[in-house]
Amino acid sequence: MTKLQEMTGLDASRTLLEEMGFEHAQHLVAELMEQAVKDNASYSDFLEKVLRREREYREERRIRTSLKLSGLPQGKTLESFDFTFQRSVNKKEIELLSTCEYAKRKENVLLLGPPGVGKSHLAAALGVRAVQNGFSVSWLTADDLLFRLRRDEENPSRRNRRRKYLSSGVLVIDELGFQVLDRSDAHMLFKVVSARYERSSTIITSNKSIREWPEMLAGDEALTTAILDRLLHHCHVVHVDGSSYRLWEMEQRTMPALRKEE
Repeated sequence: MTKLQEMTGLDASRTLLEEMGFEHAQHLVAELMEQAVKDNASYSDFLEKVLRREREYREERRIRTSLKLSGLPQGKTLESFDFTFQRSVNKKEIELLSTCEYAKRKENVLLLGPPGVGKSHLAAALGVRAVQNGFSVSWLTADDLLFRLRRDEENPSRRNRRRKYLSSGVLVIDELGFQVLDRSDAHMLFKVVSARYERSSTIITSNKSIREWPEMLAGDEALTTAILDRLLHHCHVVHVDGSSYRLWEMEQRTMPALRKEE
């Protein structure tokens, strides 16, 4: 005897939801219907709740996927940044940047200061907020960016492909300034900055002050002026000073051991 397939009165609805691409709602329809009965909700309220839950699921999935593709370091959010330790940072200024109006207006952000003060953390956190607000984001260290630029220069077929460092709504370039660029690398950086000028936003962290950039960029004053002219025309410059957070953390870890030795 053939066993009858077990079905409920909601299976047809689940099938239709699945066929229409409602991946999440199909699994919630029974739960939401039961809640609607308890709340004596109207048909429109029930339908709105189904649609809202599906939209929330899709948005969470979009953010997870976009963060993964962006290359942003994990765990670097504004909520996890210690503003009480790094008092040189204007929290109000960072909160304003976190609205992503700068990205909407195709403006740039420069985070300048010595190593270890939190520039990369803030840049990553702004990148996360940009993803959450619907902007495409790419995170690259300066070395990684230059490696890709050299590779694309050497391989003409690659140059015709869509490159994320040009197409992303927000490009984050981390650690610019730890190495002096030769003229070729400096010129390739100029081409990236020029291509993105007033078309998309670029966030750069650097341990070099603006006056030190000519030395960093192969000693070429004219090229440095051309790069800074485009970066600073529509730009938010954030100076982050103070002590190194990494050194402070290391001191906190070693202090108990030193006290025990005493």
